[in-house]
Amino acid sequence: MTLTLDQLTIVFPDQLLLEISPEETEQLWQESQNYSNGVARWNAYLNRLCLNMTIQYLTEDTQPEEIPQISLNLETLSQIWEVVNGSVISMGETRIILIPTEELDTEEFAIPQEWVDLPSWVGDYYLAAVVEQEECRMRIWGYTSYQNLKSKANYNELDRIYYLGQEFMTEDLNVMWVAREICPQAKPSVEAIESLSLDEATALVGQLGRSSPYSPRLEVEFEKWGALLENQNLLQMLYEQRLEGDRSTATNLLQWFDGIFETGWQTIEEVLNFEQAEIGYSFRSSVRISRGKKIDLGMRVAEESVALIVHLLSETETEKDVNIQVHPMGEETYLPPGVKLIVMDEFGEELTFVESRDADNFIQLNFTTEIGEKFSIAVVLGEARVIEEFCLE
Repeated sequence: MTLTLDQLTIVFPDQLLLEISPEETEQLWQESQNYSNGVARWNAYLNRLCLNMTIQYLTEDTQPEEIPQISLNLETLSQIWEVVNGSVISMGETRIILIPTEELDTEEFAIPQEWVDLPSWVGDYYLAAVVEQEECRMRIWGYTSYQNLKSKANYNELDRIYYLGQEFMTEDLNVMWVAREICPQAKPSVEAIESLSLDEATALVGQLGRSSPYSPRLEVEFEKWGALLENQNLLQMLYEQRLEGDRSTATNLLQWFDGIFETGWQTIEEVLNFEQAEIGYSFRSSVRISRGKKIDLGMRVAEESVALIVHLLSETETEKDVNIQVHPMGEETYLPPGVKLIVMDEFGEELTFVESRDADNFIQLNFTTEIGEKFSIAVVLGEARVIEEFCLE
């Protein structure tokens, strides 16, 4: 059951509820297209929408010296939204971090580590916003101070998120304004992160600037990632390179049926030895087209890499059956344990995966995809991760 705005006001009397005009949502969506993937595009749209609504609200009864302003400037924020969720507003000396979500569950407030542990990003207060797109409204369901966040939140190393329970949040924003005046808190003190050398910066932008359907924020240690983000020139280079990478064409499987193959895709016999190729062709009668590619995971397994094999199987006018395999290469008989083969949709959401065990000759996944769809394949071992994007267009 969907509540009206009046009903929400009764249920959440202390929360800030704001209506969004359909015209503004359409305009902001059109202005949020210049991103490398669907996830980043939607993230930018939600952040811009929340940012505009919050600034409009804060401007209504604010003294001239504290007129809310977009901190870091809008261009920099737009580049941040390619890889991190969140915005920052300045009111005088106070920095307010705004974190939007579409999740209606407000049991926890999730704050990306970047907004907490980077000296140039950290805020004095953190606002939790929920956007109800279909209902054209947003609500700020609570806030916390930096000190409260650092002392009460649970930090998850896997996703680099601080999680603060609802019981530690304050719903009424008026409490924050009063607290600022009566008992202002000490400014956050965050340890500086060491800058990157020129060689490190160049390598990092090259590595993280590759096109992918998700943010690369977890692909390197936080200190290096944070040093990149705090340097506005490097942030801009990362953003532009990811956009440039997105303009490169994903592997178009439909063209394979016309004998057109992108660089790097070879015949099975060119990629695998005879025994491995025979294993890979164990269902040869149903295979229409096959190609393989060497995958370098940045690791050394008997001085060899692994091979990603794509078999196109039965087909109709609207659907294609696909078999994806990962094989050892060279003289290796088995894959190392722990190699993951993951299928993701165009937004980077994991659909299915398989993981190698001891003495696996290969691993594989079967699925059906439709004409016009996009998907990606990830081959993962430990912290090493290689992604290949595909389309049927």
